[in-house]
Amino acid sequence: MLGTNWLRRFLENRRDREEPDWNAPCALPERLRRPLGRSLSHFQLGESGGGEFLLANAESVAAERGDPDYPRALALFVAEENDHARLLARLVERYGATLTREHWTHFAFHHLRHAAGLDFELQVLVIAEMIGNAYYETLGAHLDDPPLAQAIERILRDESLHCQFHLDRLHLALDARAVRARRLWALAFVGLFEAALAVAWLDHRGALRAAGARRGEFLARARRWRRGFLGELGLGRPAVLPTPGDLRKPGTVPRLSQKTG
Repeated sequence: MLGTNWLRRFLENRRDREEPDWNAPCALPERLRRPLGRSLSHFQLGESGGGEFLLANAESVAAERGDPDYPRALALFVAEENDHARLLARLVERYGATLTREHWTHFAFHHLRHAAGLDFELQVLVIAEMIGNAYYETLGAHLDDPPLAQAIERILRDESLHCQFHLDRLHLALDARAVRARRLWALAFVGLFEAALAVAWLDHRGALRAAGARRGEFLARARRWRRGFLGELGLGRPAVLPTPGDLRKPGTVPRLSQKTG
């Protein structure tokens, strides 16, 4: 069962989670720290939810599909997201910024993902995660700060797993649909992804440009994640989800993973 498999994988992922070296000196210039901290604070806000709506819907889905471990696996997913919020909060503090309590992008995202059931919420979540992955990859490719690199590596490792988790769930939701319905779903997914990507660039372009990144670089990384996700769903050109590549080299294309079972 999906839940049993992912419960095991999430429990395995909890092992050997080293803490970033928060005491390492920061060599980033002052002109970069505050915009970077503000930008990270917006991602921190998005990662800090308790997942109540998600978990409540998971119970009914688990009962419908006879998969009692799915809510437990989903709870471990939410716990990892909350751990990312903790790491991001430390980075925000490191760069001299303050945590964001409210932001219009978070408000819109929060209400959009609650619009229609568990599967739609997972669709919105995975879009946000893939765009976030592109953001972290881009920062890691341009900035040299050990705690930032360590936190990015950990977050990307988890998020690669999360994308596969949502992929498996959406496979179950889409497999029973007709070919035309699946294609329409893919078109809607791309439209929602591109809208979210445009908003993300507007929100974070200051920090990304200050880090030395270009708009095209960020968009290319995000779209690589999108193509991999849809490719593994059989809804686009053959592709697989990327895994974190060499984050120290600007413009590096992430390595491609082997599809997991």
